[in-house]
Amino acid sequence: MIDLGQSKDFLSSLSQVSHLHFQIWDADEGLVFSSGPDEPAEPALEELQDFSLQIMNSAAFQHIPLESGEGLFGVPLRNGQAVAGSLIVFGSNSLQKPLPETSPAPQPGRAEEMERFLNQVALQVQDRLTYKKEMEEMAVELTDNFEQLSFYAKIAGRVKSITFAGNMLQELVEELLDTMRTDMAFARLPERPEYNALVCTQKIPENISDYDDFIDVLIDSIPLNSPALEEDYFIVNDSSTTPGFSDLAPDPYRFLAVKMQHNGNFYGWMGLVSFNLGENFRRSELRLLDSMAEQIAVVITNSDLYRDLERFVINMVKSLVFAIEAKDDYTRGHSERVCQYSLLMAERLGLDEERKKILQWSSILHDSGKIGIPESILNKPWRLKDEEYQIIKDHPMKGHTILEPLEQLASSLPGMLHHHERYDGGGYPQGLKGKEIPLDARIIAVADTFDAITSNRAYRPAKTPEEALEEIEKVAGTQLDPDLVNVFKEVFIRDLAPEQECSLEEQS
Repeated sequence: MIDLGQSKDFLSSLSQVSHLHFQIWDADEGLVFSSGPDEPAEPALEELQDFSLQIMNSAAFQHIPLESGEGLFGVPLRNGQAVAGSLIVFGSNSLQKPLPETSPAPQPGRAEEMERFLNQVALQVQDRLTYKKEMEEMAVELTDNFEQLSFYAKIAGRVKSITFAGNMLQELVEELLDTMRTDMAFARLPERPEYNALVCTQKIPENISDYDDFIDVLIDSIPLNSPALEEDYFIVNDSSTTPGFSDLAPDPYRFLAVKMQHNGNFYGWMGLVSFNLGENFRRSELRLLDSMAEQIAVVITNSDLYRDLERFVINMVKSLVFAIEAKDDYTRGHSERVCQYSLLMAERLGLDEERKKILQWSSILHDSGKIGIPESILNKPWRLKDEEYQIIKDHPMKGHTILEPLEQLASSLPGMLHHHERYDGGGYPQGLKGKEIPLDARIIAVADTFDAITSNRAYRPAKTPEEALEEIEKVAGTQLDPDLVNVFKEVFIRDLAPEQECSLEEQS
């Protein structure tokens, strides 16, 4: 259908200055515009309609001379390559008499002149039609691009994280499905199936019962020799005409998949499926999907590198702890036990996984500063001199200084640095009081005190766990956080006491 838009004003103005009448006939709707003051009466209207059909069928300029000495002239109107209608022009007096069944010879030169003129007018009308269509398409494209840009901006912050969370892909494909308005959005990682994600609308044909299996079959059917794979994607715009895909589902569908890969490392596929063949996947959608897949692959790569680095740091820290405890025959295994007690308390407190991980590092490393303390002081069997005790008191700060360059441990340093602060403010290194002391440090202080009491030391033998529990209850509110002492008591009754009984039974 012809959308006239501003062409009406253009032709009306042209009619006023030229004293010619213009009509536009639509191939489907018939007469859609006439610049004349009155619509032609029958039979002239029927003759004009026939003339319009003649123009559209011939797809070329047509001319009918009239007895008045003027005539009917017309050219086809095109929408792209297709003929969408006709443009007809005639003089003011041309239709005052019925159109003749036979036409006299045309006036020499008149037809050629009108053909050139009408072609120019038709170009103006068609340009306006094309311009309007392009503007509408551009508006649709801009709307889609804006939605896609908004979507990309929305997810950009998520995929920039260094670690790869298990629910990341699920959230991303949900956003992808909403933005792309398809029927299925998926991510498939063959080596990491726990991260696979699939989201579907309610428009999936009933004959597809297992959605996951359908996606897996689609991916397995991608031909390895497809030229598109050189650009890291594969596309099917109509499965019914695509060998290898027409038999995978009774209803025709569209399928787009892009590779998730980075630096030669292939992780899997991200893609879309639609059962609406009224549209094709656009280049902009491919670019967006490709960009997303690449960003996710970067995150996975960084996450792998981070885990490798984390394992390296863990091994380094273990070596550091072993080196420290090797200097003190009486405290071997102390750091692991303090870590165990601290994490049991964290579980009881309901701390999240990230907080527990920070606490784990703090508790393992809480005595790392003792690496610089002479063994003669660590293993001294009698009372320390004031200067020797000062060296012992410096170990939290020394540990902080040693580990501060390691960015991965930054969150764990406060717990390590302040584990010798007292709840009443009489501790070290900064004399913090009450809730001023970081929670991790207050937890470690309880666990550290309990293990110190239950361990053999050079200057005294170990006490029983029950005796140690009584000791820490006595210093609750002065040395230790009373609330955390109660938490530790709950942990002791539920977790540690049965463990101690098992150890005694095994020894007997």
